[in-house]
Amino acid sequence: MHTIKHPNIIFRYWLAALFFAAAGLLIALYSAHSHYQNYTDPLYSSFCAISKAINCDTVAQSPWSIMFNIPVAWWGVLFYLFFLLILLTENRYSLAVWRRWLLVMSISSAVTLGLAGIALWKIKSLCLVCLATYTVTFGLTYICWLGQRRCKEAMEKRGGDVANVSSEFDVKGALRNYSIAAGAFAISLLLLYGLMPRYWLLSSAETAVDISSLSHGLTEDGHPWIGAEEPMLTIAQFSDYQCFQCSKMYFLLRNFLAAHPDTLRLVHRHYPLDHEVNSVVVPEPFHEGSGKLAKIAILAAMRDKFWQTNDLLYAMARNRGDKVKTISLKEIADKTGLNINELAAALTHPAVKAWLSRDIREGMQLKITGTPAFLIDGKVYQGQIPPEILKKINELPEK
Repeated sequence: MHTIKHPNIIFRYWLAALFFAAAGLLIALYSAHSHYQNYTDPLYSSFCAISKAINCDTVAQSPWSIMFNIPVAWWGVLFYLFFLLILLTENRYSLAVWRRWLLVMSISSAVTLGLAGIALWKIKSLCLVCLATYTVTFGLTYICWLGQRRCKEAMEKRGGDVANVSSEFDVKGALRNYSIAAGAFAISLLLLYGLMPRYWLLSSAETAVDISSLSHGLTEDGHPWIGAEEPMLTIAQFSDYQCFQCSKMYFLLRNFLAAHPDTLRLVHRHYPLDHEVNSVVVPEPFHEGSGKLAKIAILAAMRDKFWQTNDLLYAMARNRGDKVKTISLKEIADKTGLNINELAAALTHPAVKAWLSRDIREGMQLKITGTPAFLIDGKVYQGQIPPEILKKINELPEK
């Protein structure tokens, strides 16, 4: 096997590659932690939730953050562990080895470009942590290119046969190393797939508390409520079905209702950030289709099927992402028992429109500019429920 005997420049490139791979691993671990927090901590907000265009939380909350039932961040963790393994076990002074590393990183860079495209055109938001990962990936690819180039130049100076740089021993060693690394990668994937809790599904209807055990009805103003018939605390949530945080907070409150069904009441108010129905607050296209979902929910309230329909709409909007406008009325009818003809008529029915307009108008009077928003004891809280209110909920008498 043709190798270069301890040239300092090659060693430096190897150290640089090692540093970048370790950095990539740490960034991926942080991204995995942030992804978990986004779905499990109602008060969590990442450091880069800066704006609509630059927002790590928007990326983490997107359906694109999960690939084959494993968070994309964990794919990154396993990849950088894999690459660190081959960096530490292969001969860094071999041209063939550097070429293999370059091939691996070139494939990784292609995947990274695909993920960047999804962020730009599908999610329409960038994540600073993801941008750091892109930088590491492209930087590592460049280092591998430089390393193989320097190896080639050094071998040419020494008269090495660049056209045939790998011996049979080198090929066998490479197959062994890559087989071990690929095996460890595959086993880790299987363990993640089988053992990792599906925490990103915690906001789905299947994992929420069964509403059949809770009292529910309409308030005197006609708003759907669930929980205590004579509550000690009432929380009105202004929601948009395409709002991830709305879904997370709603299902969190449902779990509180399970513990305090006789003292806590949750009231639902519609506030879709869809320019077609809420053009004053949202003058440009945003959350398109959420107005349609709100009208479906209003019909469900008229037919005493609001809460099961509410759960379904949150789950469907979460799974469809920006394709919410393609949700089938037949699918909703089949899963809720609502009449499909009434569902279709509800989208343009004057009574449904008036109900939705009233909710939006009252939200505007409360100066609500985004969702979720909560009306508690006459005070409005936008974005999330503050810790002192959550503490107050926990202190309510339990069933």
